[in-house]
Amino acid sequence: MKVGFLLCSSPESQDGFTVGRLADGLLSAGHSVSLFLMDDGVYHATRTAATAGHSTLGLPRLVERGAKVALCAVTARARGLGEAELDPRVEISSQYELSQMVKAADRFLAFGEA
Repeated sequence: MKVGFLLCSSPESQDGFTVGRLADGLLSAGHSVSLFLMDDGVYHATRTAATAGHSTLGLPRLVERGAKVALCAVTARARGLGEAELDPRVEISSQYELSQMVKAADRFLAFGEA
């Protein structure tokens, strides 16, 4: 099964932990997982958050286990984040790619205020 997630909440939110655990469990069960970060969710993909444990999402582990992670370039740019601040394992993407992720997913779950 292909499962997609939209995460719009900041790293301080419980949503990051929830998405991380759900995605980890799905990967363990052999499912395909894709994740799109938007709005304050883009902060989960900063180099600092992803490597220093400031995000409860567990992005490095999810990517290592095969999850595809992308983020909205527009909302990242609006928050002053460019390629230098973002984890290179995350694809800088657009709303079009989000629509394709939703289309390809058997199930799609959204967390946070979008």
